[in-house]
This record gives sequence, structure tokens and C-alpha cells, in this order.
Amino acid sequence: MALPMFLQTIEDSSFSTWMRESESPFAFYFVLLFHTFGLALLVGANSLVDLRLLGFFPSIPLAPLKRFFRIMWIGFGINATTGVLLLTAYPTKALTNPVFYAKLAMIGSAIWILTKLQKEVFAGTTVTERDMLARGATLAKWSLVLWVGAISAGRLLAYTFRYILYP
Repeated sequence: MALPMFLQTIEDSSFSTWMRESESPFAFYFVLLFHTFGLALLVGANSLVDLRLLGFFPSIPLAPLKRFFRIMWIGFGINATTGVLLLTAYPTKALTNPVFYAKLAMIGSAIWILTKLQKEVFAGTTVTERDMLARGATLAKWSLVLWVGAISAGRLLAYTFRYILYP
């Protein structure tokens, strides 16, 4: 009983109502647009690093790709912020859907791998490219799989809900 009341309290808040129902360009669709921009920064840069670690684009040196981690973390910050705002608009729709929890688990795992890549593969300045490839290949494979899964789960959220608002 406590969870439904909590969800209904969020849904009844003026901010949640504004996010869902406002015709303002700065409401739901604007936040969704920035969620997509954050996704492009995070997953786009991460995918490039992952593909390079898997042997694609061998003419691109690995070491300079370390700069992409800042872009990835900015993208993650944008996505975390906009994700909370989107969750605020439809908390019952998300928090009663098992696909949402699968998405969060995949994102958490992908971020853990991103941290491992940054600390274990790109941390040293004296590490050879061969060592970087050896250390990062398995992490890169998992990273790509997890991001494809998280993005797919995110898209499925629009179609797999049972409740859109608290009944």
C-alpha cells in the first residue's frame, strides 16, 4: 500500500503534472530530446572506444581515445538528470514495469565496465597498445552488449507498461 501511495504522490505533484501535460517546449519532449543527446554522447563515444578495442579502425591510435571518457561522463550526467525527470513524469509506468529494472541493471553494469575500462585499460601512460587491446577486448564486448540491451529496454518501456498512471 505504501508504494502505490508514494507513486500517486509523485504523479499528483505539480511538477509531474507539468512534465506530462504541459504544452511548453521545455517539458516532457525537451527532456526526452536531451536524454537522447546524453545517450549519443555516452553510448556513441563508448561504442567507438569499444570497437577500437575490438580491433576495428586500427589506424586510430588507442591512447588518445582516453579523452573520450570525459565526454562519456558528461553524457552520463545528462542522462542521469533527464532520466530522473522522465521518471518523475510517469513513475507508476516505470516503477511497476520489470523492463525498467532490467534497463537499470544493464546501465549499472555498463557503467561499471566503463569505469573498469577507464581505470584498468586507459589509466597507465606507459601501457602499450597491445596491452590495452588485451586488457580491454572482453570488457568492450560486454559493454556493447549491455548498451544495446539498455537502449532496447528503454525503447520497450513505451510499449510494455501495464499502468501509465496510478489507477
